[in-house]
Amino acid sequence: MATSCPDAAPAKPFDVVILSSVDWDAAWQRHQSFALQWAKAGHPVFFVENTGFREPGLRDLRRVLTRLGRALRAHGGHIPAAPRGITILSPLVLPPTRRVFRWINSRLMASRLAAHLHSRGLRPGAVVFAYLPTATTLAILDHLSSSLVVYDCVDNFSGLPSPPPDLAATESALMSRAGLVLTTSRTLYEDKKGRHPHVVELHHGVGPAFFLPPRAAGPIRRLCYFGTLWRAVDYAPIRALAEAGFEIELIGPIKEPPPELPASVRLRGPVPHEELPALLAGFDALLLPYVDDEYNRGVIPAKTYECLAAGRPVLASPLPALAGLSGVLTACRTPSEWVSAARTLEREPEAAGRSRVEAARDHAEEKAFARLQDEVLKARHQR
Repeated sequence: MATSCPDAAPAKPFDVVILSSVDWDAAWQRHQSFALQWAKAGHPVFFVENTGFREPGLRDLRRVLTRLGRALRAHGGHIPAAPRGITILSPLVLPPTRRVFRWINSRLMASRLAAHLHSRGLRPGAVVFAYLPTATTLAILDHLSSSLVVYDCVDNFSGLPSPPPDLAATESALMSRAGLVLTTSRTLYEDKKGRHPHVVELHHGVGPAFFLPPRAAGPIRRLCYFGTLWRAVDYAPIRALAEAGFEIELIGPIKEPPPELPASVRLRGPVPHEELPALLAGFDALLLPYVDDEYNRGVIPAKTYECLAAGRPVLASPLPALAGLSGVLTACRTPSEWVSAARTLEREPEAAGRSRVEAARDHAEEKAFARLQDEVLKARHQR
């Protein structure tokens, strides 16, 4: 078990370890955002890329080969190209789905990863953010001397396909080790609050570059979705909007190929996060289209407040986590509702755009990180 011990040099900022559920070059979300904010605040950050959640399939072959290539090039998982103050490690571990895989991870891989972290400068007393409630995460924590474990729950794991069979048990074990539990949505908060004494709902915030100048008056023609393309995305409204004459652009990595779409739908692919605001400035409205399933009913899209900060109209699926934002986005249920809503956006009053921006300012990056720091320091001092 991870032991609690003080920093070797209390006057220095403590180290931060991110046991991430995504790779560094995945679509930008709180894992990378928090890492960057901690680094800017002077804390050495160690970002451990995705350690796996489910059994990999053929569609994961490219990602698996990329992981192997990184590890081989870097002699054990260190990736040289990283933002200042952040060390990125790409670990060689097996998925936590079979008993033999877990035995190998526990006896060999976890200790090897911990040794690499220490060789890169990790000191005792780190604050460890854990994103995956798996046996792999627990094995890694066994080899780290932390002052605080934070379970940052960003996913509705029970709604994902093929979760580990003992997910409930491993999540409970992780929560018992954590001094602080974070959630991204009210649904996840309600699920966790009765199982831990220190649960906080917290969004990771919006960077200043996403607060764009107001859109010039004119027709609503160009619509955009940005983010990962996978089974969580509802392509029916995208198809309907394209067939109604709107120009659609989908920006982001393709985790799972989308179905065949009209020719007016452009797949741009991933772009660097810092280039995204300039691209969004060229669109008339933004889209948050998600299927109605168990997974989506428990999460809030990571990009929600970035969409609002842009000031453009936002059309969204009626996810439970978005219910509190009904005044600043338009919920659409059926493809025809999406088309009707898009056609009425030109008549939207100017005040609507200002309301969206103000809602986003309440979740500005600096405010969110200040709250995160406060919660971490409070939990750390209570250990």
